[in-house]
Amino acid sequence: MTWSTLLLLGILVSLDMQNLASRWGRVIPLGDETSTDYTLVVPIFGDPRYFRNGDYLARFRDKALLAVNVDSPKMKRFAAELREAGWRVHVSRLTGRVSCPEIVLDALRSVDTEYVIRIDGDTVSHEDPGRAVAAARAAGADLCSVKIAVSRRETLIEKLQAVEYDMSMLGRHNRAWMTSGACMIARTSSLRGILSSHSFWFPGEDIETGVIAKHFRLSVRHVDMRFFTDAPETFRAWLRQRRMWWSGSFRMAFVNADQTLRFPLTFAYTVCLVWLMWAAKWHELFDVRHLAAILPFVLLLYTGVTFFSNWSVRSRWMVLYPYYALFQALVLPVLGALYYFWLWFRRGTLAPPGRYRIGLRREALDLSLWESVSGPRVEWVAKVMRLTATPR
Repeated sequence: MTWSTLLLLGILVSLDMQNLASRWGRVIPLGDETSTDYTLVVPIFGDPRYFRNGDYLARFRDKALLAVNVDSPKMKRFAAELREAGWRVHVSRLTGRVSCPEIVLDALRSVDTEYVIRIDGDTVSHEDPGRAVAAARAAGADLCSVKIAVSRRETLIEKLQAVEYDMSMLGRHNRAWMTSGACMIARTSSLRGILSSHSFWFPGEDIETGVIAKHFRLSVRHVDMRFFTDAPETFRAWLRQRRMWWSGSFRMAFVNADQTLRFPLTFAYTVCLVWLMWAAKWHELFDVRHLAAILPFVLLLYTGVTFFSNWSVRSRWMVLYPYYALFQALVLPVLGALYYFWLWFRRGTLAPPGRYRIGLRREALDLSLWESVSGPRVEWVAKVMRLTATPR
């Protein structure tokens, strides 16, 4: 029993030390060369308050395209105000539960540059994004993840998220397909093809983009450029955001388990360590004697693991990180699962929503079909439906 316990502990610790391999990842470094052949696409929907990086985008006004979904009088007025202020605006009129990839796909009708940067309305960079585009082009990449960092680090919850983001971004060195909705870089024709096969289900939509790209055998890489985004400032706002994120995790782990199996380490960590061991973790909590004996050791061990495996992004706040991670592991999986089922109930369908629209057999994407797609919305939708009508 002792040896089996030690073996299990060794496996779990090894999974949590994956970031040690980040130094050997195929990362695209930034060079001195820059490019102007790109468009910054900013999806804005629901409320104008989500557009908060106007000052940053003003530096690249000729490159920016604000993709505004006009589904209310307020958003209609907002789109008109943006145009009056000199912004280039693509107006979408999507209905129902709208998601970012759906708006971005519609906005790509107005894009004629080789590359596109999908960027949220609260995300900025300190460096020229043209350098990231030039690096991606030189590497022949179709889709690139980038490093996302927390822009404001004042409250305790922001500082813990900052540590979490920095550690997570090291993992992108070897799992570039785990793209973030805050910012990603793509060849325009590739993104058109990817999003034409997207489910448009909101929770987990960003990682789905990377999964589809891998399915189509596209070149998916990580560009070593940092973008800064807003993070929830309060515990209450953080909990709402994480409920959505963990709903996306449940969707990937179980609703699309057949696709997640393509990524064995991710499958083992997410499905086995996070989800299937959730009940075991709670069972340990109710054994007070055992908990008192083992918890200090586990917390001390994982504090060391956190520092050692993420030394390049070390922070004094890593001392508190194991407690933050333990709370997430104990509380958020069930909240995420319940939220997924609530969204399923609201949708009113028998089939579980959020299933990827790709099959098990990988295939090549004919980029020539998506090199130039424009025209009225009716023609655009017709072409998308025609090119994606093949059963998978």
